[in-house]
Amino acid sequence: MANYSLEISAAISTAWEYAKKYGLLIAVVYFLVGMVTGGLNSIMGPSFSAQDSQAIGEAIGRGDWESVGNIAQAYNNSIGSNIGTMFGSIISCVVSVALYNLALGLMSGRFTEVTFDAFKLPFATYLKAFVVSFIVGVILVISCFFCLIPVFFLAPRLILAPIYQVENPEAGIGDSISAAWKMTSGNTFSMLGLGLIMFGVIILGFCCCCIGVYFADVIQLFALIAAYNQLKGNLQ
Repeated sequence: MANYSLEISAAISTAWEYAKKYGLLIAVVYFLVGMVTGGLNSIMGPSFSAQDSQAIGEAIGRGDWESVGNIAQAYNNSIGSNIGTMFGSIISCVVSVALYNLALGLMSGRFTEVTFDAFKLPFATYLKAFVVSFIVGVILVISCFFCLIPVFFLAPRLILAPIYQVENPEAGIGDSISAAWKMTSGNTFSMLGLGLIMFGVIILGFCCCCIGVYFADVIQLFALIAAYNQLKGNLQ
């Protein structure tokens, strides 16, 4: 197998160049997605907290059925909030997959501009990319129970799996996760370093009246694709 190493400076430089050229429109997409998902949560109502559960128990204990009814109404609102969160997650997933496809296309020359054609992917591609992202997320959450060290080792090795799935829609879910693991072999600390730099970029974005965070998301998107393009040669 080939031995390609991640050049962080090259990835960041590439990301910056593409962000300058295409970033404004993609940042608008991120902004709109944030507005839609945030709006869904607001419309559906507040979430049902652990304090509400405790309050129900206390109200039942003292026979205060009026309070129970009021809290039960809050429970109905929490169901709506969960539904809103679910739809928001679906929208975010669809847009993320399409933006991966867009960034891959722009860097390969398949696309020459920001276009909605990037959304024209088979349903199976969206589904498999979602499942890959979900599995990776579960793995990282589970690793948190074994202290944070495994997270810092696993996240850099698996973060490219959804991108591989988007570029290789015929690949199986397990194949995508395995490919991400193989292509980042020997590059764990480099990928971690890139992630820390991108975290810093996001923080700077928040400092720019929070609006800059959407442009920071664009830089992060292209940085991941640049890293992916550098490392996918390790699969040959």
